[in-house]
Amino acid sequence: MSLVLTHAPKDDESGMGYYRRLAAGNALFSWRDLASIAGVERNRRALLTRTDDVARNLGLEPAWTEFARQQETQCRDWGRLHRAQTDAVCPACLTDSPYLRHCWEHAYVTTCPQHRILLVDQCDACGKHLSPERLYIGLCSCGHDLTSLPRVTATRAQLWLSTLIAGNGYQSGNVKPLVQGVDMNVLMKVIRTLCQYVDPTRPGLPRSAALPKSVVEAVEFLSPLEALLADWPMGFRSHVEQRITAGRKDARTLNTLLGDWYIGLRKLCQGTTLDPLLQIIIDVAARKSDCVLGLDSAKEMAEDATGYMRAPDAARAIGVSVSRLHDSIMAGECEHRARRTGTRGHLFEIPCAEVERIQRQRAGWISDIVACELAGVPPVVLERMKAAGVIQSDVHWREDLMKGGAVERQSILDLHEHVRRSVQRAVVADDSTLTWAELTSRRMGDRRAIEALMQAITNGKVNAVACGRTLGEMSFLRTDVSQYFGTPLLEAGMSVQQLAKATGWKWESIQNWLDEGLLASELIQRRGQPCRVVLPQQLLEFRQTYVPLADLAHAMGTRSSALSRLLHGVELVGAKKLPDGATRGALIRIAELGRLAVIGARAGHDLFIPASLTP
Repeated sequence: MSLVLTHAPKDDESGMGYYRRLAAGNALFSWRDLASIAGVERNRRALLTRTDDVARNLGLEPAWTEFARQQETQCRDWGRLHRAQTDAVCPACLTDSPYLRHCWEHAYVTTCPQHRILLVDQCDACGKHLSPERLYIGLCSCGHDLTSLPRVTATRAQLWLSTLIAGNGYQSGNVKPLVQGVDMNVLMKVIRTLCQYVDPTRPGLPRSAALPKSVVEAVEFLSPLEALLADWPMGFRSHVEQRITAGRKDARTLNTLLGDWYIGLRKLCQGTTLDPLLQIIIDVAARKSDCVLGLDSAKEMAEDATGYMRAPDAARAIGVSVSRLHDSIMAGECEHRARRTGTRGHLFEIPCAEVERIQRQRAGWISDIVACELAGVPPVVLERMKAAGVIQSDVHWREDLMKGGAVERQSILDLHEHVRRSVQRAVVADDSTLTWAELTSRRMGDRRAIEALMQAITNGKVNAVACGRTLGEMSFLRTDVSQYFGTPLLEAGMSVQQLAKATGWKWESIQNWLDEGLLASELIQRRGQPCRVVLPQQLLEFRQTYVPLADLAHAMGTRSSALSRLLHGVELVGAKKLPDGATRGALIRIAELGRLAVIGARAGHDLFIPASLTP
């Protein structure tokens, strides 16, 4: 059957306290009678977990019973710190509203965060502990009004811990140390470690002491927090100093000096919001002990506290092997200090500032791969840049701790900026330019010529005609570049002598055509001497425009001198005058030949007569 009186639970009400309040409001003798009416077993677990049955049979909202279940689940997560055998209450809270607060069920909660007074779990009238089976929450089993219980002001440490637990680890109020978002299980283990092993000269308290059964026992167990949290963080620092003083005199590591107390706290606090506790321990150890720090998982904190890092960690941060760093230490190339470890062992530590300085120095020198990406060139071009000396490089860079690669990064940037500033922009065809990245021996042939060209560009003798995002994309005119390369152009075309041999033309005639600009060519350096090279496309353009008079006479079976006398009114070009007054190498424009052919065709007879009829 449904209850006569029903109401929703309070936001901070205990799950079990909610059902106890319902039972009292409906004139039931105990919460067990409420369980019987709900149709579930007469035990705490059944009443709080069978939410659907309880809600349906008692006429409650499912959200209310689900809330009670969640509160109970959180209590069970507290484990043996769940205060289930007795009630602890705040008289002031019961005066405001008589219901059981959820946080009161935690064994380490000794204070009401709202009213800042100690909780009470014992009646001052009958002297008995407050039973969780009593009928009315605001009254003791003897009938004494619990709102009249004594109100004792809580201490700062008691308020700090109780506020944290009441807020489920999310806030500690305005009490230092300020902690937010701490895991409750971690917090309880840290508190247990701090209070159970408070005296460094004595063994820890028995484990049962960490599981108080009453508020008085909890206050007594948690009392070391008063000194530890006093004038935060000075109280905790003083405690760490006492532990260091009481520790082993021959200890070389912090684990040995502070023992299980430090090891346990380090494992619990590291990586959580309780990191400041661990940082204080390491800071004090760095000032008050000669131990080697950073040999455990808290090495980053140790580096911050001491300003030093171990040689293996420094080598990893710098990017070299440990042996290489040791060689530099022995050679005095970097600052360091030696620390004793074990009975005979030594280790080296490097100042963090020195590591940062070395990192900055090494960052200025990059590997070949990175240099190629930065310059936008293939590896073969980078090698030519090194050989030409247009960038700073060091083949023995591995022997220098301050160099992280073979190429100085800034020298590539400076070269790019220098070439960019000297650009002489011009509108040219794409096939008439060449980029820096294309200056390869496979394309250009001569490595020394490539290096000479790079040096000429650096010295301003050859200027780029178009900018690029990288050095490799800077463009140069082929005509400016070609004078530094002989072999590729010579292989692609023909010299004057080769052209004369291939065509039967006199080399003097060819040279004259080149001088007069009738035949285009490329000027290269070959064995230190200027050399003209005629490329196939240049020869094609020449043959499409001119016909040598000697070729025409040979085709007609006559001599060029005789033919020239017959071509009255026809302009001959490119002829070279000899000392005896004769000419050689005359050219006839193909357009002129076409004009003469049209005239002859219109006249009805051939323009050219057979050679046998010529005088």
